[in-house]
Amino acid sequence: MNLAQIAPRPKQVLWGVLAASLVCGALAGLAYARTNIPNVSAIAAAQTTTLYYSDGKTPITTIGSTTRTDVQLNQIPKPVQHAVLAAEDRHFYSEPGISPTGMIRALLVDLKGGDISQGGSTITQQYVKNAYLSPNRTLTRKLKEIIIAAKLGQSESKATILDDYLNTIYFGRNAYGIEAAAKAYFNKTVQNLSVSQGALLAAVIRAPSLYDPRVSKSAKVAAQARWQYVVSGMVSQGWLKQSVADKLHFPHTRKHGAASTACQAQECFIRNAVEHELINADGFQQSQLDLGGYKIVTTIDKTAEDALVNAENTVLPTNNSGTPESGAISVVPGDGAIRALYGGREYCGHKKQNPDACIDLSGSTGFWARPPGSSFKLFTLIAALKQGISLGDTFDGPPTVTVDGQTIHNASAGESCYGCTLLAAFAKSVNTVFVPLAKQIDPKTVVKAAESAGIPASRKLPAVPDVTLGPTDVSPLELANAYATVAAQGLRATPYLVKSVTTNNGQHVYTADPKANTEQVFPKGIMASAIYAMTKVLQPGGTAYGRALSGRPSAGKTGTVGNASGQNVDAWFTGFTPQLCTTVWIGNVNRNRPLSGGTGEVFGGTLPAEIWQMMMNVALANATPEPFPTPSAIVIQHTRSPKPTGSPSPTATETVTAKPTKTPTKTPTSKPTPTETITPSQSPTGTPSGGPTKLKPPHARHHQRERH
Repeated sequence: MNLAQIAPRPKQVLWGVLAASLVCGALAGLAYARTNIPNVSAIAAAQTTTLYYSDGKTPITTIGSTTRTDVQLNQIPKPVQHAVLAAEDRHFYSEPGISPTGMIRALLVDLKGGDISQGGSTITQQYVKNAYLSPNRTLTRKLKEIIIAAKLGQSESKATILDDYLNTIYFGRNAYGIEAAAKAYFNKTVQNLSVSQGALLAAVIRAPSLYDPRVSKSAKVAAQARWQYVVSGMVSQGWLKQSVADKLHFPHTRKHGAASTACQAQECFIRNAVEHELINADGFQQSQLDLGGYKIVTTIDKTAEDALVNAENTVLPTNNSGTPESGAISVVPGDGAIRALYGGREYCGHKKQNPDACIDLSGSTGFWARPPGSSFKLFTLIAALKQGISLGDTFDGPPTVTVDGQTIHNASAGESCYGCTLLAAFAKSVNTVFVPLAKQIDPKTVVKAAESAGIPASRKLPAVPDVTLGPTDVSPLELANAYATVAAQGLRATPYLVKSVTTNNGQHVYTADPKANTEQVFPKGIMASAIYAMTKVLQPGGTAYGRALSGRPSAGKTGTVGNASGQNVDAWFTGFTPQLCTTVWIGNVNRNRPLSGGTGEVFGGTLPAEIWQMMMNVALANATPEPFPTPSAIVIQHTRSPKPTGSPSPTATETVTAKPTKTPTKTPTSKPTPTETITPSQSPTGTPSGGPTKLKPPHARHHQRERH
């Protein structure tokens, strides 16, 4: 039998081809029918989440590793669009979404090498591969790409496909989408790209690592050739005049890795605090924040934030030996909105830096705290006022007292405040008055007052007399929030940093509701008296004299903590107006390192109060001054008292309505009367008696110190 006898007849070949075509067509039809357009992948849909200041317009920084931000097609200049088409798909508007000739050519080349990696894809196919499919180079994936591209070409307009493509394609430098690429390569928005710059971005799409001119000299040469190919393509398609093309120059790009969206210093602390709040309090996932493209409006006021950072940088010493750190935060009384925060000199990330220094020292993420010292005397004052003790009641504050076996000292040997009114004792921060007072009114009431104000119960404050000296760690945020409760006349609020979260299409997914998290915890009358006492801290005789705000009422309290050697290790100042409350802490990450301000010993009334004053004056410059409430039990009268022996000068006094009450260690002559003249006492040497306390009790873990 010869070959002619066994060879198929022409009719058989025809029927065979027809049958094969029908089978292939049926299979293709079945595949087409059964292949659905899947959901866009998380990476393709990923967009940069942007944080904004409280105005909702000024960006702070971004969240997430991607730098993708969607823009609408009409925001992309036509020359930039044409450059991309010239580089990747010159027949985009006339083809059906797939290019049969290109695919056949690519398949023939790829199949010879057993790898589906050759080009030939249209823009529609590229978008499908990036948005819907894995990057695996297999025949199955390629067939799915073709089918989905064909379906997409039937269901979506060319404008929509090009818009999606330009917002998802990878340009290198961790930039997904044309907007991110414009910033990564030229530090511009896409709307401001030139023709030459647009042509370069189009050139790098094929292989960013090969065409990024900053990668290497060879990459620059390749990029120049590819750029010229794009420009020539624009001319050949009628999208660019030859005369214009002849004048174009290869563009200069910014240094590789110089991402404009990278946060720095305080921006990073704000970003971390926002992430912490949204994840731990509001139920967001980190992946949502990284890829969701949200617009997050914070409560941070740019003026207040800039003022705080500037004050810290201006006042905080920069000497290399014993340079202290600082943390600070501002809260709106009665609302809880965080207006400014300072997390430390420098954001973490340096290999040689102590890892602990990376902690946000403002306490906004809840991971850092230090003993607040005499700042806690406020809560003893509140507890005493609630029990009917008056600011006019007088006490003896000798140089030392013993309470429950603990020896309590004032600032230095011999300092005292005999016949000291509660008002004066608070202004001067007299330890030997406040520790016995805490014992008399029951330390549990002091703890309750602190927790009611906003100090978390999880701090487990000790119900012992020296709790008034602040032996337990608290964060600046916790202390600022507690003081803000007083500034708001007893209305406690929950601190928050995020006002709203919206999607890229404007859908609100989260809105803060501060009113739902407020509670009246103290009577307004008690708060009026406490605030009045706090104003005296900033006046003559107070531990922060000279640090009152300009042109508006202000109040506050100092806190200074010393170590066993008598060296100061923590210094605090918290002060407020009715509109804003700010806490400033200065110390060291290492608890045992003494403070050195470069200009002498640091106390709460020195550098912390100076930072507070400078910041608050600027932050509130455009705010109308608001008065503090007038205490009903106090009538202010400026009189002159008889000059005591050894006193440097006559002392201004206040007339205070005193209430009959039992007080600790009252002077024999201090009988309650309808009105009692308060005379701030001097020590026998004429030195104010608000000073450091050396504690040697089992409860105390630090040494409380105060000085003007």
